[in-house]
Order: sequence, then C-alpha cells, then structure tokens
Amino acid sequence: MDKPEEPPPAVPEEPQASRLTTIVLIVSLVLVVVIAGVLGTVAVLMTRSPDAPLLGGAPPQRLPTPIHFAPIREQKPAPCPGAEAALDDRQTTCYLLEDGVTVEAVQRIEPVREKDGTYSVRVAIAPKYKDKVVELIDEMAATERQIAVVLVPRTVIAAPVVTQTMNGDSLSIAGYTRQEAEALVARLLGSPPATGQPGTGQPGTDQPGAGQPSPGATNPGATNPGATDPGATDPGATNPGTQSTPGTGVTDPSATSPATGPAVTPGGTNTTTGGRRTPDRKFASCKEAVAAGFGPYTRGLHEEYAWYTDVDGNGVACNSADLR
Repeated sequence: MDKPEEPPPAVPEEPQASRLTTIVLIVSLVLVVVIAGVLGTVAVLMTRSPDAPLLGGAPPQRLPTPIHFAPIREQKPAPCPGAEAALDDRQTTCYLLEDGVTVEAVQRIEPVREKDGTYSVRVAIAPKYKDKVVELIDEMAATERQIAVVLVPRTVIAAPVVTQTMNGDSLSIAGYTRQEAEALVARLLGSPPATGQPGTGQPGTDQPGAGQPSPGATNPGATNPGATDPGATDPGATNPGTQSTPGTGVTDPSATSPATGPAVTPGGTNTTTGGRRTPDRKFASCKEAVAAGFGPYTRGLHEEYAWYTDVDGNGVACNSADLR
C-alpha cells in the first residue's frame, strides 16, 4: 500500500519589521529630506547674498555715508597745498593716508559705557567687510599705529591708535563722554555734525566682550583728562581718559552685544590758551609722563613728541609700546 504523499515543506517567511521600526525609519527619512532641503536653501542664500541674515537675524544696516578705515602715514597742520590729504571736521589738520578698507554696511553702531565711567562707540561690522577690517586692524596692532576713521570721501572724524587685535565682529573708539559718544554715533549713522561736537582727537579703540568691554579696554591714566587736541577738537571740548589695550582695530570697539573689536589709545594733550595749546610738563622719561597722566604724543601734532624716545618708531611717543 502506497504511503500518502507528504506535503512539501513550508517556505520560511521573511522576517518583517515591527510597526515601531517602520515608523522610526519613515520619520528618519523625512528628517533627512527636510534637513537636506534647509541646508540647500542656506547654501543658495549664502551664495547669492553673503550678508543676508540667517534664521531671522537682523540684516546689516547700509550706511548713508561709507566709513573708511586707513593707516595714517603722516599728519600735519592744515593747509597742505599739493597733498592728497583727508581733513578733520574743522579743517585744521591734514592726514596723509595709506590704503585702507571701506565699510558700507554695519550690524550696529552704539555708545557703550566703560567700567571707568567713560564711553566708547562700538561699530559692529557687517559680515561682508569683517575679514578685511580684521586683517587691517591686526596688522596695525602689532606696531600700535594710528588709524583714521574717515567719512567718505575725506572727512576724518577720529584718529585713534590701534592697541589690540580684533577677534570679534566689532571695534570700539574709546575715551569719550556720553554726549560725545552719542554725537559720534549720530555722525556715523548720517547726521550732520553738531555744534561743539568733538573733532578727530585721538580716542582709543577697544575690544568689548559679550555685553561689556574686554579686559584692558580703557586706561584712564593714559591721557590727561580734559585735554584738547588742537586741529581736531574744539578748544573747549574735552578728551576724557584713554585706553590701553583691538579695537579696529582698533578695538574693539566697541558693548552690550555679542561680539568684539580692537582698541586704540587717544593722544593726550593739555588745555589751550588763547587758541594755542599749552605744552605738558616735561619729564625725564615716558614712564614718568604716563604715570603722571600725560601722553601719548603724536609726531607733527604735539611738540612733546620731540622730548621723548619713540621706541617702536610708529610716530607716537609714550604709548604702551614705548614703556616696555
């Protein structure tokens, strides 16, 4: 008797993913697609408009008058016939400039109160121009050179000495009173110069940190308070404390906001009498002069420059580099 045929063995079923695994895979795939789309959009935006703010950031503010930052090769009393020079507001001082960087947009310009009670003006540079300004400021900080802050085409509104490198997005011009700082902010943003507004002087640029000035920003003893800079400041105007070590740099800058900038030091001068500046007291060395609250002194602007040794040869005597 024949045995009944056995049924063929059942084909093993392929393992199937659980419902949870399926859901996780689908969600992951969707996230990958979304992220790829966002990154692609950001890449296109950055290519087409490198200054465009990402994810709702504040857009750069275009300046009505561009600001030019340039190293000062020489400065002397006006007039300067035949020289291609920039002049201060009062047209009493000529500045011969080297190649610099022109900034047409900023993130913000604002006055900032420093720890010693003086004020600085913080200039947060737009991303498009930041790298060039950083490069310029860092080069100048090594030798503590003077930089001109110029309203295009040729009006110098500040001439600080760069004492810090710039490691953020901003620089500060330091050594002002509150009123002077607010007036300078208005000027940089396009307002006409006000009567009695301080001239170029030589305030410092400082490098503020997040929400406040950086260490070593201002040094009130570096300059003689109440000092006036002939050819730059109105004879009655005062030039408060100075700043040691950007920021631009310079400074800085320059700070109730995130990034920072380089530092500069104002040149100290004494009061004027009858339209003429009274020289400071003479000391045996720059160290003694600075300890007494005088200096620094700029070649061609302060007669005290000839009294002291300009150790680093940058045209400014009794600055921090000359005290080392």
